[in-house]
Amino acid sequence: MIRDPKTYVTPDVWEREVTLLLRNPENTRELAEAKFGQAIAYLVTCGENPDLLMGPSEQVDEAWHSFMLDSIPYHHFTNRHFGRYIHHVPELPGTRAGVQCLSDDEATRDGHDSRTGGPLVLEQTIKAIKAAGFEIDPDLWGMESAADCNQCHAGCHDSPK
Repeated sequence: MIRDPKTYVTPDVWEREVTLLLRNPENTRELAEAKFGQAIAYLVTCGENPDLLMGPSEQVDEAWHSFMLDSIPYHHFTNRHFGRYIHHVPELPGTRAGVQCLSDDEATRDGHDSRTGGPLVLEQTIKAIKAAGFEIDPDLWGMESAADCNQCHAGCHDSPK
């Protein structure tokens, strides 16, 4: 059975977050809904798999940023479904410290995870989301759109640098 991202937020929150994404003139309503749905699938997978290193695509990260900045619904979402806040830790250029899905227990004082691991790849994230029972929108998970919120050099999941 395919899991529906809409079941993880109220209709009012869904509408609010889609409307916030529509502030970007490049987003149509259909695209904003797709981005938010994929962000929810990503976050649920992160929340259910706290030890799995994952990274969003650029388009999914846009929706996550928008949701996270709408802090009250985001806090309620993470607390209700996972019993903890899911932190967003972006990578700084030239570092390998950023891991997105961190709980309070995992985060250090400066907000970074001390674990080390290989580069995060979108393929791993996509496999995890599919294994969690969500559909993947391939247009929103292209390898070329890897977000700078991951442990990879230059924000590229296959970058040799």
